[in-house]
Amino acid sequence: MATYKLNLDVPNKAITPGKLANRNAVNPKGDTFDFTNFYMTWNGKPIVPVVGEFHFSRFSYLHWEEELLKMRAGGVNIIATYVFWNYHEEEEGVFRWDESRNLRHFIDLCAKHELRLILRIGPFCHGEVRNGGIPDWVFEKPLEIRSNDERYLFFTRRLYRQIAKQAQGSYFAEGGPVIGVQLENEYMHCGAPLDSWGYKAGVFMSSGKGGNEHLAELRRLAEEAGIKPAFYTATAWGGAAVPETDTLPMLAGYAYTPWIPNQPPSGEYIYRDLHVKPSEAVNYETQDYPVAYCEMAGGMQVSYTARPNVSPESVEAMTLVKLASGSNLLGYYMYHGGSNPVGKHGYLNEYGLPKITYDYQSPLGEFGRVGKSYDRIRSLALFMETFGSIIAPMGTVLPEGQSDIHPEDKQSLRWCVRQKDGSGFLFLNNFQDHLELPDREDVRIELETPKGKVSFPHQGSLTLKQGVSTVLPFHLEMAGVHIVSATIQPLTAIENGNERVLVFYAQDGLEPEIVLNRATTAQVSQPSAVITLETDVIVVKPLVGKQHALEVTLANDETVQILVLTREEALQVYKFKLWGEERLFISESRLYTKNERLMMTSEGKEQWEINVFPPVPEEVSADHGLLSTGQAGVFQSYRIEVEAYEPSIRIEHPQERSAIVEIDPNWPSQVSDLFLQVEYDGDVAAAYLDNRLITDHIHYGEVWPIGLKQFKDDLENRQLHLAITPLRKGTVHTFVNQALVERFEGVELAVFHQIQPVPYYGAALYRKIK
Repeated sequence: MATYKLNLDVPNKAITPGKLANRNAVNPKGDTFDFTNFYMTWNGKPIVPVVGEFHFSRFSYLHWEEELLKMRAGGVNIIATYVFWNYHEEEEGVFRWDESRNLRHFIDLCAKHELRLILRIGPFCHGEVRNGGIPDWVFEKPLEIRSNDERYLFFTRRLYRQIAKQAQGSYFAEGGPVIGVQLENEYMHCGAPLDSWGYKAGVFMSSGKGGNEHLAELRRLAEEAGIKPAFYTATAWGGAAVPETDTLPMLAGYAYTPWIPNQPPSGEYIYRDLHVKPSEAVNYETQDYPVAYCEMAGGMQVSYTARPNVSPESVEAMTLVKLASGSNLLGYYMYHGGSNPVGKHGYLNEYGLPKITYDYQSPLGEFGRVGKSYDRIRSLALFMETFGSIIAPMGTVLPEGQSDIHPEDKQSLRWCVRQKDGSGFLFLNNFQDHLELPDREDVRIELETPKGKVSFPHQGSLTLKQGVSTVLPFHLEMAGVHIVSATIQPLTAIENGNERVLVFYAQDGLEPEIVLNRATTAQVSQPSAVITLETDVIVVKPLVGKQHALEVTLANDETVQILVLTREEALQVYKFKLWGEERLFISESRLYTKNERLMMTSEGKEQWEINVFPPVPEEVSADHGLLSTGQAGVFQSYRIEVEAYEPSIRIEHPQERSAIVEIDPNWPSQVSDLFLQVEYDGDVAAAYLDNRLITDHIHYGEVWPIGLKQFKDDLENRQLHLAITPLRKGTVHTFVNQALVERFEGVELAVFHQIQPVPYYGAALYRKIK
């Protein structure tokens, strides 16, 4: 047995006002937010916000509201979005703010659903857009971009005035959602491909000149135009410029990086104290600001020359590693993918990337696709929302040598602690990108704390499976229960009148155990659970599953129920305020709420179940299908069944690499969307409707999903053409013979294996009030 020890008799994290304090950010309702040097506060309470990047102009405006509600259901409470200059002023002096470029409409939807908003307004944005978002015509002018050149500032001023008109009256102090603004992006750190150059690839724009002086001038222009956020943000990695006042430096964490050829395992999954020592050089004093991430990988865009496949476990592990390392604001780039619009004069993508798709393998993707990382981020967001005020003030304590572990080290256990006053959370990680770590067997961790020694597990040893990352509590009071230690992961908590419920889940391979303080616990009961009384503690081996509730009676006679869900159940948990109070929902279907209705989407299955706690006293009805009710432990269960739908589809293959698809768009009301799941082998694929490219796909080993909802009307009596560019396996010979000539020797691979339509069934539950 390998025993790891750590002494936590250490000073608490020093919390000071920091350089962002005294924002005096108050809205008309009296809500406030502020910063210390370590965390953000909301109405004076420490919080750990979750930021999700969603580029409004890369998604159909007709479906923005649904996607924002899905983001909110996924735990996002702050939206970040770019305002790409060339999307709005592709032609000099002609601004477009209509349809999917309608920034004002997007802002208003964020306000409607109480989602805070950070605008990233450029003028240089990057975001894998042509010229980093700077219009082609700007490069025809005698000016120097990303500098204080007066001619460049003239056009920047005009852009900012246009943005200010769209955002008028929408700032936090005015009761609106806009809390922050980012000027420029990665300034003095990197540029972007200069696609308007046109002669060859690999020509890059300037990374900028002028440092903080240029950022100060951009701020002056923005405020002169009427842009007045409560604070600014700056992308602060790689030695980028960071203003010293009113600016929150924000970091990035990417493990699957197309810009690094033959990438080795990254350092993103190694524990560090980021508040003291960030992972790379920065131009600000780290201890004066909270550790905040604006670009933590929610996936990665596939390029022609690099095709990473980002696992959902990688996103989950990075979230926990950064949280453990002291980050108190976690932002995902991208959280929601989309599609590049087509410009008047051509495509607006960056060279070497898909022309249209910007799916990014993100939690929510192009056409609203829901990925596996969505559930993992949501479970962690529930944890941060529920326990954020506890964990935010806690400092990182690293075992000796942890921050020096090499990413290719397969032997060392990766672990650390966040703690305050001897209470805290133990973090374990057994995931590494580009490397498969072995199961860590026969492990025991012992912590010496001012509140007494704790061990994981209480007796014996544990196993940490390959790919598993987890967070475990010790010496914490949760809902009045004093938890000495636990090998189950905290998920959330809920109160129903005088009834309090703590929700945990059992990680794969970790035997579930919860150790309670005997002095504050009068009784523990759960049929068939193994409960052991010791001198100072009560050790419980709980039953796992939503049907099993562990009841804890405290010394003051109050009772608390503890649920230990399975990992699968935990990834199906949502938490909404609905029908008069806060409720937990467990379902394999996808959920969000709108207008006091529970909106449900079931991917390819016409039957599904919803489990609700606390039960709904009134009758609940569904707008589609049959509804039956039952009971699963403390949960009220509903089973929904709608009429199955077999899409009418006809597929022809004029040649092996082409498919002509005719599909009936008149699907019934219980079908909310129809996705084509396309399995193929090849290099690049494209989908055309009426000779118009609607999306494309660089093959990276996954099925190609095409959502049809936004093209529904266009599909009437029209054909969808799918085409594959072959993948070549062989040798290409090039030579000059009056012109450049290419000869290929080998085989070309381009074949469709399956084109399958998958109906997305939709229904809504609503409460009948008599």
